[in-house]
Amino acid sequence: MQQQCEKLTDCPFFNHRLPNMPTMVEAIKRTYCLDTSTECARYQVSTAGKQVPADLFPNHRHRVAALLRS
Repeated sequence: MQQQCEKLTDCPFFNHRLPNMPTMVEAIKRTYCLDTSTECARYQVSTAGKQVPADLFPNHRHRVAALLRS
């Protein structure tokens, strides 16, 4: 069962970024926002109480550890 991420409606990545790439955004939303939000890099940084960089994509999980240390 899919569970929509509680941060989706306020997520600037999806509400203000990539307006010319709707297909890519929808694919990322299906993967990270409607299925496994806990795997989203933006979600992980945000829920840790850290500032989420504007250029952090949901699939940039390789950056999470460094962002959490800062």
